Amino acid sequence: MGSASTETSSIVLRLERVFAAPRERVFEAWTSTEALKRWWCPPGWEPERVEVDLRVSGALHLGMRRMTDGSIAAVHGRFLEVRRPERVVYTWRWTGALEDMSESRVTVEFHDEHGDTRLILTQDRLPDIPLWHRHRAGWIAACDRMEQVLRGNS
Repeated sequence: MGSASTETSSIVLRLERVFAAPRERVFEAWTSTEALKRWWCPPGWEPERVEVDLRVSGALHLGMRRMTDGSIAAVHGRFLEVRRPERVVYTWRWTGALEDMSESRVTVEFHDEHGDTRLILTQDRLPDIPLWHRHRAGWIAACDRMEQVLRGNS
């Protein structure tokens, strides 16, 4: 489900996933504050502050709180491109976790495939192999959770 290639001392992560849902619905699940609250957080975490200003230069904040100790981690960034329901591009920076990681960029494409949606996610400017593996595992698990929400199982 993923591949990596080295590009001028940074790593590019690319994932593809097909969802049995229309493109507009998958786009909405990926970009809507209320939908993100239902699937973004991994087990043991709950939404803390989730905000999406879906426009070029608009802010993205995906905050979550660990249920065992109350610690907070968040991803924040700015939208660089928004083409509803085809594509979004945004910056990606951690706070409260992975703080030594430099800013990366996430591109998500939504392709219609006869009523289903092929999502293609590319995250570039990842600095090293351990972070690539962590982000790959995180994105796969996030897509699993989003798929459950799209199916109505969550």
